[in-house]
Amino acid sequence: MINLPPCFLVVIYFLFPICLFSQIKQATINLPTISADSIESPPDWAIMQRRLIHAMEEAGDFYWDRFTNEGGSTINEGPYDDLYEMFYNWPDFYMIGGNKRFFDRALLAYYGITRTNTPYPPDEGDYFHRLYKEFPTHDDFFHISEGMTLFYNLGLGDPKIPENILRAQRFAGFYLNEDPEAPNFDPKLQLVQSIFTGSKGPLRSSEASYNLRYGHASLYPVVKYLEPTWHETPQRKKEIQLLYDSVVTKTDVPVNLGITGLMTHAYLLTGEDKYKDWVLSYVERWMKNIEDNNGILPDNIGLSGKIGEYRDGQWWGGLYGWYGRYGTMMMFAAMSVASECAYLLSGDPKYLNLLRSQLIASLNRSITAEMGQVLVPYRHNQYGWHSYRPMMIRDVAHLWHASMEERDWQLIEKIRKGHKFRPLNGEGIWGRNTLDHLDTLKYEPEKPFDWNEEMVLGDRTMGKSEYARIQYYAGQNPDWPLKALKADFQEMTRRMAFMRRDQRAISDIKGDDTYPNNPIVIKALQQTTMGTPQTIYFGGLSRATIRYYDADQLTPGLPNEVGALVEQIQKEQVTLYLINLDPVHPKKLVLQAGAFGEHQFTEIKYLVNDTQRALSVDGKYLQINLPPSTSIRLLIGLKRFANDPSYDFPWHTN
Repeated sequence: MINLPPCFLVVIYFLFPICLFSQIKQATINLPTISADSIESPPDWAIMQRRLIHAMEEAGDFYWDRFTNEGGSTINEGPYDDLYEMFYNWPDFYMIGGNKRFFDRALLAYYGITRTNTPYPPDEGDYFHRLYKEFPTHDDFFHISEGMTLFYNLGLGDPKIPENILRAQRFAGFYLNEDPEAPNFDPKLQLVQSIFTGSKGPLRSSEASYNLRYGHASLYPVVKYLEPTWHETPQRKKEIQLLYDSVVTKTDVPVNLGITGLMTHAYLLTGEDKYKDWVLSYVERWMKNIEDNNGILPDNIGLSGKIGEYRDGQWWGGLYGWYGRYGTMMMFAAMSVASECAYLLSGDPKYLNLLRSQLIASLNRSITAEMGQVLVPYRHNQYGWHSYRPMMIRDVAHLWHASMEERDWQLIEKIRKGHKFRPLNGEGIWGRNTLDHLDTLKYEPEKPFDWNEEMVLGDRTMGKSEYARIQYYAGQNPDWPLKALKADFQEMTRRMAFMRRDQRAISDIKGDDTYPNNPIVIKALQQTTMGTPQTIYFGGLSRATIRYYDADQLTPGLPNEVGALVEQIQKEQVTLYLINLDPVHPKKLVLQAGAFGEHQFTEIKYLVNDTQRALSVDGKYLQINLPPSTSIRLLIGLKRFANDPSYDFPWHTN
């Protein structure tokens, strides 16, 4: 054994990381490179982008100090999903160009919340809203998806954290039956075995009172009339609970399609085919369910694989399904996530038909109300389709972004021509016994609805921020980038003002009261810089057309003082405008084709010295050099879904 002097060990300790960093940095030098030379004053949208980022960094510091303990746990308790939601978009903020401390804090918060919500040793108490093996014990996958979004997004900031890779494998393993305590999946029938699953396996009994009283599920036709006071009599409550478990609990339901996000996340981290295979097989199973049900998504599948197995073949009435007050929003979110994940992993556009078929089915059942307003049914009960409302834009926008096909743009056009008046698609009121109260409520058009001016505040917008963005790409809303960024700036300042004026003690602020105050509001930054619809809040993965890295700092995101705007999106071409607002320092950035390198750059056209140039790239990375105060407009040729997707950064590849 060689004995090295202590001073030599110290030199190695400090020099080895520097040498390694130099080798990693070398990986970005040989990329195809374009240098800008046009000098101009920055447009207003670029100034607002950078001002919004800087302001949210300051506001985020305030929020962090207000709500977290030293170790990253939140000061107050709450359901696990609500606590994770407090920081769910902070890794995305870093991915766009925010300071790295927001990723570090998101990571610390994830660890802290996970630690404090995973009791050790495990107790025998109520496991709802608690974690076991760092994953929800039993919950529906709509709420699991809400909580898991933070975990997924951590991969955008650093995909090489060993313990998070192991977590992703463990979590996905709960649905591959790799853990004997969690046999959640029937691989032969491609069936999730309960409405509530998790690290403790599928539930066979779940609380009936809440979901029946609040209109999230039905017992029809087993119980044709459920009296409003059933839960007030112990004997009747017991009878209904037994019926609920036999009809509702032990079924597979559409919101379980959200599990595809969990599996896709594991694949993006590891590249293991078992996760891809699960996603594709499960999506195909639900596409077959639709085919077997005459083109309509059934919302309850029995444990033998039969549609409506415990309801005499009735395809509706399951948890968060067509009967439910928010079922349409929940089911379509899950279908959008599943369609996007399957297409991302396979490169096969056929999987988009899962979502497309149901959008078309809804539009085919539309009615034309007063003054030409087109309404689609949101719910179904024993009397048929009802609760007609304007169609949500979120899922159509995601479908078109994935396919870039004319037929999907025409769906948008159909919605645009028929959506003329408010209100939008809100249904129901939280906190009341709804049963079928919406059956008698008629949609009443109110003031005119202007797609160009729909600057919905906040991040949890259910996709309503897509109206104005779609108008921009249609060439009918040229001021949208600035207006959208200003709207998010306004919302950030509103949240800050609320927190500054709030006289409550921190100890009195619980669960849902905390995360709406999050001042990191990034939807306009996502949309403008990356050419993407807003990420679906319920377990969706990033859908960026273009992603950025700082080539000097070797970090995700736009370099400081660089603005970016995706001006146009077509199936095989993207127009991107970049500008360096810094009058002193040059910037270097790497462009990536797609959020996960799933696309391929082909030919890049641009101007240098007022002369048209072209560069053949044929790869998923491109370096752009921006001298001080310069800008460049790139016409980027794009081959979509041509590469195996991964969270890897440019310097992670050989």
